[in-house]
Amino acid sequence: MDDVSGTTEGRLGRRQESEEAASSSRADVPVPRISLIRPLVNRRAAVYQIISNFNSSYTPSNSSSYDVRPSVCFAPHMYGSGKTTLGKHFREFVLLNRQDLEKYIIGFPGIAGSGVSAGERAVEALLNETLYVNVDLRDFPRFDGEYFIPTLLKKISKEALSTLPNKPELLAKVLKNRKDPKKWLSSLFEVTNKRYLFLFIDEIGLLAEGDFDKFPDLDPQRETGKLNVYCLFFQVLSSLLIQRFVNCYLAGRSDAIVTKQEDAISSRVNLDFVRLDPFSEETTKLFIRGMKISTGETALQLLFPKHPEGHDWFFKQVYNYTEGVPLYVRHVMQVLVDTCVHNKLYNLTEDEMYARIEEISSYVVYSTTPMNMNPNTLKVFSALLLSSILEYEFQVFETVYGGLVLGESSQYVLDIANNFGFYYEYCPNKGPGQVDVTQQRIKLVFPKIVFKAIKEEYRDYPLMRYLDFLFPLNVPAESRSSLGFRFEVIFAATLYVRCCLSRRLGELSIFHQSFVEDVVWEIEKCRVRTVPTFYSELKTSYSAKEQSYSPNAWKEFYDKFLSEDGVFLPNRPNSNGPDILVRVSVPIDDDSSSSDESGSSLTEMLMDTSSKKRRVYLIGIALKYYHSSRVSVGMIKEEVDKFLVPVSSQLDLEENDIWAIQLVVSTSYNNEVSSHFTEKQNWVMNTGVYHERRFEKKGPSPGAWQDASSSNSDKEGLHIGPNCQLVVCSVDNLKDFLGQQVYEQLQKVYSDNESVLMKLDPLAKLLGRNLERLWRSDVPVVPEPSQMDIVSTRTDTDEMQVTERKGVVSVRQGQFDWMEFLKTYCNLTESEARESSYGLSRLREQDLEGLDSYLLEVLGIKDRQVRIKIVAGVEKYIESKTNA
Repeated sequence: MDDVSGTTEGRLGRRQESEEAASSSRADVPVPRISLIRPLVNRRAAVYQIISNFNSSYTPSNSSSYDVRPSVCFAPHMYGSGKTTLGKHFREFVLLNRQDLEKYIIGFPGIAGSGVSAGERAVEALLNETLYVNVDLRDFPRFDGEYFIPTLLKKISKEALSTLPNKPELLAKVLKNRKDPKKWLSSLFEVTNKRYLFLFIDEIGLLAEGDFDKFPDLDPQRETGKLNVYCLFFQVLSSLLIQRFVNCYLAGRSDAIVTKQEDAISSRVNLDFVRLDPFSEETTKLFIRGMKISTGETALQLLFPKHPEGHDWFFKQVYNYTEGVPLYVRHVMQVLVDTCVHNKLYNLTEDEMYARIEEISSYVVYSTTPMNMNPNTLKVFSALLLSSILEYEFQVFETVYGGLVLGESSQYVLDIANNFGFYYEYCPNKGPGQVDVTQQRIKLVFPKIVFKAIKEEYRDYPLMRYLDFLFPLNVPAESRSSLGFRFEVIFAATLYVRCCLSRRLGELSIFHQSFVEDVVWEIEKCRVRTVPTFYSELKTSYSAKEQSYSPNAWKEFYDKFLSEDGVFLPNRPNSNGPDILVRVSVPIDDDSSSSDESGSSLTEMLMDTSSKKRRVYLIGIALKYYHSSRVSVGMIKEEVDKFLVPVSSQLDLEENDIWAIQLVVSTSYNNEVSSHFTEKQNWVMNTGVYHERRFEKKGPSPGAWQDASSSNSDKEGLHIGPNCQLVVCSVDNLKDFLGQQVYEQLQKVYSDNESVLMKLDPLAKLLGRNLERLWRSDVPVVPEPSQMDIVSTRTDTDEMQVTERKGVVSVRQGQFDWMEFLKTYCNLTESEARESSYGLSRLREQDLEGLDSYLLEVLGIKDRQVRIKIVAGVEKYIESKTNA
């Protein structure tokens, strides 16, 4: 970092002061910034990818520049993925990976015939014979009459020669050839004594936003057949890239990813998406451990003086909140260090730290968040978000056809996801080499820290609340065996939203004739969460490592996880318990639900019970959609043995006024089961023993259950204990609950090699019925902007001004006068303020406290002295506001 607070040591020296003193500090006092230095995290896969593409551009068969088809790595990822870090520190990454590169590089342009191994010679060339130049389009010269390509060569020349003592003389020698890229490059190599050029062009997304179309060779209106400025950019850039030897890496957040590759096809350039995955949990841990301040102390020493190595639970908390996105990991750590040191809050417990982390909001400048979504766009966003939570895998070129988004033509999933602000990571490949891009698979990533900003705008929508509850979700590796788990999550979403829109549970056909048919459930006050699974071979009651409970530990499980109402999902495929658990409680005085047989007994109980007491309904749902075979009585009995039998024997149902319901739902039953469905009603069995042969009830009372148990008749029939009920949902009621379209899709789960539960299009349709019901309910609806195409994106948003650009609407509210601030509080000149205000205009006034030198540099303010003035001005401004 460039700026270092002069009071850092003084603040850190008082770290052992009592927490009593800390509690007296005012919450509204601005938190001082502590300069946090981040380590350089290895990006081995991306480095190898860039080198491999460079090598493939210049094959031995290419005898001249006209045979060269440049292969360029392109990073269009979302903000904070590490795009710029990779380009600016590429030589350092090469040095960091020297041994591996020497081992894996098998060819390199310009070193054929060398006596040294290709890998060693290539690394030597990258370290000592390569000229590294960074060009940021935010600082690119404005149009002054020259074409773009000679202007670019002039910019490269100045950057390349900036450190040489006789710069003016050398620059003049090089620039006289800039109208001929081949001669220009030759003269540049001559004066610098290099053989290779590594060219990093950053922020290419500005090509469509700035004044670049004023350059004649980048103006689509002057060039017939060219659709946009990117097509022209790749065409003019190829005249440089075909020269020997130029290794080019492009970066810049883009609304479209795959489409950019199509733009390049019209030129000689091949684009390859560079691999810049979010950090893994282990890499996040290493990244945090490497963070230091100017005194040499690590961030962990500041937060946990008694445990300077940190805690595993802490690393996991940060990872779960940021999904390993480098920028957000750094942001969370910066906020924690600032607030904890300022307020003298050290060695926080796991729960205390969790609360602190959850309070941290993202920099709006870094995130693109959807807003003003209409029903169509919200459906697509919800499907993408759920697919990221369920870790769906997509091919890079996978498309979504008309009907999901406005318009009839298909669109690339990756383009739509990037427009919504998703990050993505590549699915693992074997070895360091590349795979066919058409076969490469990716997973979408959406950090919880970013989702928090969205959910505030859509907190009235049950589906968004449900998705918020799912962060994070432990999802098994994608396979046919994991389909059940994925659909459990999807079915629970349907259940949650439908319950939110219903006056009573009986409006949901799956609960017809059950104990809860007349129950009114305040589900908006309930929670959704994942819980440990049940594992029959567990020798102890609980395994922390496996997050599993023994089926004999229902009492312990109930007390710990089911003490509040909600929808509960096992954390992995569940073989010894329900697929979904639902707990709903009602005040006994308000409870009007009862079956025909138990109505009188319930009335008697109500007369003697305090109004403060609540009756609990515990529902275990067994999902059988994804089974190819028809559900039989034997399969139903297995589900009863997993839930009703252990619950009735371990939870003291009658004493605690708990009513247990086993709900079985399936798309297919055999004749023995389906014969019990009459007039579209569910098949309901209350307390008693039912024989498998004809399922004639042997005893209608709890006494019959006890008698049957003592006579070992459990081997002969199906036992339903006291306060228990079995509800087998009819196919007709399931269709009514899900909708015909969704139901038909479920029947296709095993019909294809790749299940519909692993594709975006069917997933959006699964959610679509819920959303349609949502829009027709009394829940407030966000108005649909008339000009919205796919999504409105917000990178910073406080100015009531709508700007239409390529069908995308960005909304800002409440303008902050940055020019006045920069001149009054930062003492900048008119020209300095004008240049700086361009980048700062992305921010809101409330973001001032988060400004530091690093962020200012990210925003395009390169002058160190200007950054120092702005940081000082921010402190002065905040102090004046506090004292006002």
